[in-house]
Amino acid sequence: MVTYRIATPDDYENINNFHNRIYKKNRTMEQFYWEFHNGPFGASIYVIAEDEGKVVGTNCVIPIDLITAENKIIRSGKSEDTLVDPDYRGQKIFYKIYDFLFEKCREANIEVIWGFTAAKKPFKNLEFEIPFDHQQSLAVNKIWKSYLYLAGLNPQNKFMDKLKIFGLCTLSKFKTLGKLGTNKSKFDIKVYDTLTEGVDELIFEGLQQSRENFAILQSANFQQWRIYDNPNYFKTHTYGIYEQEKLIALMVFNSHENGIAYLCQASFRGKLSDTEKANIIKSVTARLFKSGISAVRTWMFDTNPLNKEEAELFQTAGYVHLNRGIGFVWKELTQTGVNPKNFIVSRMATQGAI
Repeated sequence: MVTYRIATPDDYENINNFHNRIYKKNRTMEQFYWEFHNGPFGASIYVIAEDEGKVVGTNCVIPIDLITAENKIIRSGKSEDTLVDPDYRGQKIFYKIYDFLFEKCREANIEVIWGFTAAKKPFKNLEFEIPFDHQQSLAVNKIWKSYLYLAGLNPQNKFMDKLKIFGLCTLSKFKTLGKLGTNKSKFDIKVYDTLTEGVDELIFEGLQQSRENFAILQSANFQQWRIYDNPNYFKTHTYGIYEQEKLIALMVFNSHENGIAYLCQASFRGKLSDTEKANIIKSVTARLFKSGISAVRTWMFDTNPLNKEEAELFQTAGYVHLNRGIGFVWKELTQTGVNPKNFIVSRMATQGAI
């Protein structure tokens, strides 16, 4: 008989072994503790399904505080680590875990659960909203290396799929050639190993462009945990942009050994013009390319004016926009008073596994 309970640290190794066995990966215990136990807003609410002591299913929410433009804090939980043993499918374990998890989240004063998924139907069955999908953009520096990486993401790619990917890489390369050499930023760009001071103020200023906006509460502790203590990262690239010693913009990336970089987030002071913002993106991207990065990938959204502006700025800076991605899911356990489409989202809303 399958039973459900809250996991304790004594269960973590068995849980991690279960995931590594099913996914055929090698997530370390350091990575597990970082993601699910050591977060800045507290340890995850982690549910396991067991059959006579054997882990056969998991799901959890990671506590994440959200902040509105009016300075209201919303206690949220990010859904992660959803997995059911293939041998136990058909027993509705996925739904039973969530029912148990909803109860425990209410007890912990979690107001809303959200996350990202390509498997939309099960979440719709649990009455999650799916208000939007994420989008992407791409800037290519080295065509062949970028092609090999992108083509290898899906083992099912056929010849024509690979040809389209090669064409995309070539198009992106020529687009960046025409953009990155022009209109460099006039501001002072500094490179840091770590930058957390003043970041929360910068992000909150951008948030206040509309009273309906809300975002993750990016305290210095959150920044340190999410970016600089992240054991999934090979290397981080932090660019602080200054005018007269005042931080006016921030761009943070992580990169892998394969030379592919990912934008974690880009934040700008509201007083900057669109041209100034685009020139900052161009200058920082050019620096990444000069350091040997093969390509930069980003997440983009168009569900609110601030995210839509960001997507347009990256296109202006030479990035190729791709209107395809996975679904964002949202389920309120209480009345939060916010519209999920006004969530200012970036890759900071992921756990940084890539």
